[in-house]
Amino acid sequence: MLCPLCSADSRFSFNTKGYSINDCLSCGHRFTALSADEKSVLHTYNLDYFSAGGAGYSGYDLEEESLVNRGRYYSKIVSRFGRKTGRMLDVGAAAGFILRGFMENGWTGVGIEPNYQIAEIGREKYNLNIISGTLESFVTDEQFDLISMIQVAAHFYSPQKAFNNANSLLKENGLLLVETWDRTSLTARLFGKHWHEYAPPTVLHFFSEIGLSKFLQQKGFEIIARGIPSRTISGLHAKSLLKFRLGELSVLNLIPDKISIPYLGRDLFWAIYRKIG
Repeated sequence: MLCPLCSADSRFSFNTKGYSINDCLSCGHRFTALSADEKSVLHTYNLDYFSAGGAGYSGYDLEEESLVNRGRYYSKIVSRFGRKTGRMLDVGAAAGFILRGFMENGWTGVGIEPNYQIAEIGREKYNLNIISGTLESFVTDEQFDLISMIQVAAHFYSPQKAFNNANSLLKENGLLLVETWDRTSLTARLFGKHWHEYAPPTVLHFFSEIGLSKFLQQKGFEIIARGIPSRTISGLHAKSLLKFRLGELSVLNLIPDKISIPYLGRDLFWAIYRKIG
């Protein structure tokens, strides 16, 4: 199968959950050997993804406080680089919890979310402007000061289309904020093929920090900052992820659903890129 980043040949690396994981022979990108399109994305991110556990959420609403806090957290980080407020596009916005965090700190914005029903919650319950669709096919005359992709890049059915569109949607010198998992991190290497992010078909891409930056350089972006995020997850979500990888273990039921657990793994990173071309 050809690499979705550079179109070079790839080779089989390992199998997980019945899916082949391949490595590009040219750029080294690791990806799920699966032909995805907008239709398959809409099928994958149905309501079960937000409520049935597995690689998704056991209860998306339980993550509200945590996700709003992440929006606040990232708005403060972005403010260090000349963007204290402005107009933003939040990609993979779901019901808009992260977008709300930015808005509480002075931003205005739009979200885009493939799941119509989850987007509708954001529109109806929180009065947010969340558009149903994918970044790959998103069209607007508006341009933005900031595009945020919090744990979204690994799910694009076409990274080429997604990041090309991101570039066209940003104003000159606009910022792109990406939070995603690093498959070359110590945590990922220690767990090997049992690393929690090897979770197809929801996760299609397994970036490295260096690999993502090189790819985005080709798309007209330069990296200006990076870091390891401060993050918490609910006990229910933690149990769901552990059961997905380890199976049903009775000891996991001792974790309270609503407890807020700091995430201590260093396999997650954020990076800010500036549009330069």
